[in-house]
Amino acid sequence: MRALAAVVALVIVSSAAAAESDRRFFPLQVANEWTFEDTDFGGDSSMRVPWRRAGVFQLAGFPGASELRVRYSGETLQAWDQRQRRWEALLRLGAAAGTTYQVYLPAPFWSGARVTVSSRRATAPNQVLRRSYKGTLRLVVRPPAGLSDAGVTGLWFAPRIGLVRWEEQSFTGPRVHVLSRVRIAG
Repeated sequence: MRALAAVVALVIVSSAAAAESDRRFFPLQVANEWTFEDTDFGGDSSMRVPWRRAGVFQLAGFPGASELRVRYSGETLQAWDQRQRRWEALLRLGAAAGTTYQVYLPAPFWSGARVTVSSRRATAPNQVLRRSYKGTLRLVVRPPAGLSDAGVTGLWFAPRIGLVRWEEQSFTGPRVHVLSRVRIAG
């Protein structure tokens, strides 16, 4: 009986530690900023966290959605859907590889996009910084119907850094954006 209790306690502690550690894939703090370089056409884009109030963060420049209000619920990053007046799962950072879910947000790209956790141990190459990020969480994104020739197709998140690479399909063809600068508060 003691052995069973010890196993149950270990499983509970392990799940709590895993859920907390999954947030490391996208650290959110005020003043965090990520800059990405378009490796195909040049130019920069940025994503930043300008403010936080009562556990809700403003996330500006997330691929496919210019302004989001986000919060963590366990190991899931949720985004506020203003039209439906509810929180929607945007990034299921703790989901097992192979998990597929849909996102319904008012931003055209994220209105019905299918997201699959492709790998929890992917490698994300970065030609700009001449390095690779190992142990990344890779999400494959399938745009909603009607946007099959445009939109985000992949996201890579590295522990303690956040988004390090994202890919999109544009009318000019596939485009890759890699992290060129990052500022993580703390």
